Amino acid sequence: MKITILSLILLISSLLPQSVEVFSQRRETILQQLHGHSAMILFTASIHMRNGDVGFDFRPDSDYWYLTGHDEPGGILMMISKDLLSATNLDSNNEILFVLPRNPKIEVWTGRRLGIEGVKRELGFNSSEPVDSFEVRLKNLLPSIDTLYTNITSPNRSGIPVIITDILDNYDLTNIVQKSVGDFTHSMRHVKTDEEVMFLQKAIDITGEALKEAMMLTKPGLKENNIEAAIEFIYRDFGCERPGFPSIIGSGPNSTILHYIKNNRMMEEGDLLLMDVGAEYNMYTADISRTIPVNGRYSEPQAELYSYVLEAQQTVFDSVRVGMTIKDLNRIGKEYLSERGFGKYFIHGIGHWLGLDVHDVGGRQTAIKTGSVFTIEPGIYISEDDTTADERYRGIGIRIEDVVLMTEDGPVWLSKRIPKKIKEIERIMRRKAKRIR
Repeated sequence: MKITILSLILLISSLLPQSVEVFSQRRETILQQLHGHSAMILFTASIHMRNGDVGFDFRPDSDYWYLTGHDEPGGILMMISKDLLSATNLDSNNEILFVLPRNPKIEVWTGRRLGIEGVKRELGFNSSEPVDSFEVRLKNLLPSIDTLYTNITSPNRSGIPVIITDILDNYDLTNIVQKSVGDFTHSMRHVKTDEEVMFLQKAIDITGEALKEAMMLTKPGLKENNIEAAIEFIYRDFGCERPGFPSIIGSGPNSTILHYIKNNRMMEEGDLLLMDVGAEYNMYTADISRTIPVNGRYSEPQAELYSYVLEAQQTVFDSVRVGMTIKDLNRIGKEYLSERGFGKYFIHGIGHWLGLDVHDVGGRQTAIKTGSVFTIEPGIYISEDDTTADERYRGIGIRIEDVVLMTEDGPVWLSKRIPKKIKEIERIMRRKAKRIR
């Protein structure tokens, strides 16, 4: 196994922890904006069952983790405004993290928990209580609350709504305004700090190592999931806990399916292989797409369409300015491909925000700011059954996706080290895989 300088840097840096102070500062920012008799309650994600008594891999709710750094199930964060705290005369703690207490009998099966004291010691909370005490706390607060911020109003939340909804059903909430925690967290999450950019860069660099390995492994006769396994092995090898989203590894006709995840087809001579993948590092995910020739050399029609997609991506990148929106960038990409006769085959948006979630907070009309991170991912997808298309192009799907950071000096490719030019990819594919044989 050969270790490159980049590999060594990534391996060493994977040992660096995230600063606890960062989470505390984020909570303090929100507490300073909680006015009147207001409170904020965030639930982490629940454990979703796969089948029987087997659960899916647990990942905390992104907003919850952003403010706590707590990655165990069963957590609830309560934050209380100064005025509400004074009105209730409960105690002096305006932030409480409710967690599952330690239980040796359960930990034998599921592993060691932080517990109440661990949360105080390792996550910097002054106040932590068992999750069973949350109901009493909330009941004491509700009569005095005028505004309640929660994450149970979000369509994508996966918290523990039964706990709060069962309690709220017993109260007249006519005078309580219910709002989303996103009113605070989403604007904060949209602009990335230097530390967040560092984690995103590591996720991107690790993904790049995985993609280069995949390029060197790919050949006719292998299955799509052979490549998926190799990519996700690299993630694990560099200290990532999981992919940021299910890997899309589509060859031949599957390259024209946008969110193809079966990844079980045998790759054939003349196929293209579309890989849309991303490692998750310290909760921050990459999202990179590369489309490569299975036999190591693009055919003339494949190279022609690939060049259009690559040029469209660069055209959009060159147009990026502070104040523009994803919708603006989409129009530019669409126009470019339409002028070359392929606009109708570009059937998705030009990109999306990136961060803790692969489709991170913000909408198509959210303005680009200094510190914004987003993708640019034009594509052309021509079904093999499309009789209206030139026969040479049928069955070709191409997507090129890279990550952009907006800086004071303009946009910067965070994924610039990952090869994407035709000659670069063909040259790499002539090499033998270094880490997996």
